Amino acid sequence: MIFRDKLSSERRWRVLDYLEMAPGHSLNDDMIRSLFRDGGVYTDVDTLRADLDHLERHGCVTLTRYRLRPTRYLLVAELTAEGQQTWNCERPVPGVVTKKPL
Repeated sequence: MIFRDKLSSERRWRVLDYLEMAPGHSLNDDMIRSLFRDGGVYTDVDTLRADLDHLERHGCVTLTRYRLRPTRYLLVAELTAEGQQTWNCERPVPGVVTKKPL
């Protein structure tokens, strides 16, 4: 496995982990980025959006865009039942590491 792909799969699992721990199992993309930053991992907006899009394509999250202004919107990710199964290593998803939660 290429190192970049390994980092991506770990980062996607971490997104699921953050959503699992969040009240209501949902967070906006800015909050997810700040959680990464607080954990010592840098991720930019485009990388995080690509990860969220990947998770949405595989049914792990639902993404809702709230329009704030004509050129700005808030992206909210919500964990699905399939995402919880992926987080708990009960459902394999390509591009997401299988890692048991603590």
